Amino acid sequence: MSKRSGAPRLRRTWPQRFLISFNVICIVGALVGAGSLAYAKRVVGDISRVKIDSIATLDSQGLGDQPRNFLIVGADSDDGLAANDPARINRDETVGGVRSDTIMIVRLDPKTEQAKVLSFPRDLWVDIPGSSKNRINAALQFGGPDLLISTIKANFDIDVNHYVQVNFAGFQQLVKLLDGVPVYFDRAMRDANSGLDIPNPGCVVLDEHQALSYVRSRHLKYFDTESGKWLADPTADLGRISRQQDFIKRVLRRAISQGARNPAKLSELVNVGVENITLDQNTTPGDLIALGNAFRNFDPNHLQTFSLPVTDVTRGGAAVLDLVAGEAEPTLALFRGTGEPVDSSDLDPSTIAVQVLNGSGKQDQAAEATEILRTAGFKTDEPSSATATAVTEVRYGPGQEAQAVLVARHLLATSVLVEDAEATQITVITGADFAQALLQPMDESLVSVPTTTTTTTTTAPEVTATTVAGTEATTDPASVTTTSEHAGIVPEAAPAGESCG
Repeated sequence: MSKRSGAPRLRRTWPQRFLISFNVICIVGALVGAGSLAYAKRVVGDISRVKIDSIATLDSQGLGDQPRNFLIVGADSDDGLAANDPARINRDETVGGVRSDTIMIVRLDPKTEQAKVLSFPRDLWVDIPGSSKNRINAALQFGGPDLLISTIKANFDIDVNHYVQVNFAGFQQLVKLLDGVPVYFDRAMRDANSGLDIPNPGCVVLDEHQALSYVRSRHLKYFDTESGKWLADPTADLGRISRQQDFIKRVLRRAISQGARNPAKLSELVNVGVENITLDQNTTPGDLIALGNAFRNFDPNHLQTFSLPVTDVTRGGAAVLDLVAGEAEPTLALFRGTGEPVDSSDLDPSTIAVQVLNGSGKQDQAAEATEILRTAGFKTDEPSSATATAVTEVRYGPGQEAQAVLVARHLLATSVLVEDAEATQITVITGADFAQALLQPMDESLVSVPTTTTTTTTTAPEVTATTVAGTEATTDPASVTTTSEHAGIVPEAAPAGESCG
């Protein structure tokens, strides 16, 4: 992509759109829960509307309980921004139309109270119906919301039931209303392009300007205390997406907690949401009130975020992204409603081989966990050690996902399932989060273990195969790890004994 000169370009990115949109649903739920049904109806009735013909309708029977997909779009337009807002500087407004700078599907299931988010890279190369191949964000420019929805259906077979377009002006208002968002930085960080500047480690309450710089950061540098140098996060946009996903949960937690405690704050949050979104004409007040009621107690920690596996390529001299179709299918199935939940209840532990590796550094942890799993009936290999990791991994080979889920149910940890094409047995790598192994499995509903895939491929330097969320950064362009775990430098929770928000 061409290098831009001049002042840093400020753009609101997808977490800002999501926060404002999902916040409206949660706030409507809070209003209903507080007995303010009439106010909730008026609030929803005040939202702007746009007519769209390509919206997929839901069956009328049991409408309130059906999962539905919201297409959330943030258009690269300066509508709603003040004349002196710095976000107007060097905007990439498109003459004759407006491109979408944020495209994501939010799938909400009222029965299970599950919320999933799938983000589409705006440079994803797709077939645009009635036109030629182009970046997916060009569809909005060429034919408005109808063409964008048709493009998503044609390329990914995902139905869109509701359309939400978000105004740029709302994000900073939201953060300001929340009195900032606390983030614990374990190291100094900066990004000259976005304006991020965290000079010292510790808890920082990001104000509306710092928050914008943080979620925009794709040229992040961090201070390495061992070398005494500033090092670049090599994951670029992949790292930014990871930080955005983390930031979403932080803001949702703060918005829900502050809004629930403070009626005046709730009213202000309502106004920010209503003033900054547009809905399709078919989304009724009843739809949003039913959803809001179902999600009024939603825990942001249960938000599931997904990204598509893509490959960097050049088309006509432009840098774009190709979808890795085979690897994308399990994720796309979840948003089509065809992904089947893993059922591990009928499996016999004695048929499952497990090895435990100590990735936390705690003495005898792998040996103790191995003994408990052996007693629980698993076939266990000798324990060993592994590279230090923060989060416990359960690695498995092709076709072993159900077995991996059963093993994860025997672990008191924030387990992440990682599919490894070369694995022949289940391998548990204990992380800093690992508490202990369990003789009896937890209920499967308590285990949140999204499937990820790890493969290693060799590519030419100018074409890098990587998914939009990798687990480890690499400086070797010929060796690339593809996975849907988080990439890059992402602040973690504050150390034990320290409070941050």
